[in-house]
Amino acid sequence: MRTGRWPIQMKAHSQSKEPRTVLVVDDDSRLLRSIARLIRSAGVNALTFDRPAHLLASEVPETNACLLLDVHMPEMNGVQLYEMLAVTRHDLPVIMMTGRDDTQTRHLLQRVSAVAVLIKPFDESLLLDAISRALALSRNGQRG
Repeated sequence: MRTGRWPIQMKAHSQSKEPRTVLVVDDDSRLLRSIARLIRSAGVNALTFDRPAHLLASEVPETNACLLLDVHMPEMNGVQLYEMLAVTRHDLPVIMMTGRDDTQTRHLLQRVSAVAVLIKPFDESLLLDAISRALALSRNGQRG
């Protein structure tokens, strides 16, 4: 991730006392830790999962939450994970991230109405902006 010059703290949302949460899934443990630190420094909860199966086995919040999913993972891709969550009524707003900007990846991403698609390495300010937009949609009961 590239460090930007934007302020890290996100605006507090007085409309809801419910904690804001980002569920992050990526098989790169170093990136996962870095993203979690950034999200927490912005005053938002970060729940991290190094495998899609770990998220599927967890309790997923229904509001005031969003997903940050890596597209390419060994077990299943992030689009498949999102589709599985949507089937179980956990169709939270989603931000997709990928290290590949190729035709196959762009085609795959067409299956998801993502708030944002971030190409790694991405600027921290882009991630925080996408998270802020996704959480606003979640609070309003909207999805992607």
